[in-house]
Amino acid sequence: MKNISEKTQTFNINKTSTYNLSIQISQWGFTYCILDTYSKEYVAVKHAGYGMELTDENLYDRIKQNITSDACMGKSYKSVDMIFVTRKSLLVPNQIFDKTRLKELSNANFEVNDKEEIQFNKLKSISACNVFVIPSYITTLMVNTFPEINFYHEATPFIENLIRNGGEETTVSVNFYYDFMDIAVTEKGKVLLYNTFAYKTATDVLYCVSSVISKLNLKKDTAVRLSGYYDKESDVFKLLYQYLPNVSFVSLSKDLKYPFEESLPEHTFFNMMTLPCVL
Repeated sequence: MKNISEKTQTFNINKTSTYNLSIQISQWGFTYCILDTYSKEYVAVKHAGYGMELTDENLYDRIKQNITSDACMGKSYKSVDMIFVTRKSLLVPNQIFDKTRLKELSNANFEVNDKEEIQFNKLKSISACNVFVIPSYITTLMVNTFPEINFYHEATPFIENLIRNGGEETTVSVNFYYDFMDIAVTEKGKVLLYNTFAYKTATDVLYCVSSVISKLNLKKDTAVRLSGYYDKESDVFKLLYQYLPNVSFVSLSKDLKYPFEESLPEHTFFNMMTLPCVL
């Protein structure tokens, strides 16, 4: 994905106290968007890709560089939200959720190393908590930069959006990152399935999506809604479109103004851009 940096003519760096800042960090890149909370217009968007999956040491240095070299990062905002992209997460029903057992729950599902801290988001639309990890050096750096920052896992806005805006029909939603994808199946305000899948090729993606449809006995023409790092010219979209009859990309709410579609399709960072609207 190409690097981009766009601002509208109405963007005013001296009025950031009326803006919402949403940030997304992964080992592959640093991205943010700025929403004018009065006009409901995105007034800035920036993506800096790293070109490879960085190690912890290199990631810290790059994030710090991203922050110190950008004038928008040194300002105060009405609110600041950050997504950390990781496969290390699990959904825990509220009935069995216990903050004192987070380490036990996490270690039973994925490895937590000594550089990571465990966090959780309460999901408002379903009775569950999303438990995940963030490297401590990232939370420390970000809190020092934005003391009011809130941390989220990418599945949190993904699921909240699906439940709030999904309607009655059964929908398979796929959100792509560089080397894995989140897949959720929703129906009538319920989550029938949520999981992450690693992939390397378009064929891998088709296999995973088709397997989900088959295992849940869904109709072949079930709606498949895509978001993330691919567009209509990608091999991934073309292959899915060839074999599945009801594939399309998600769109932002009509209440939001998004003037950067030509540079960056609105579905690319859909999760990040909807953070202030669903949380």
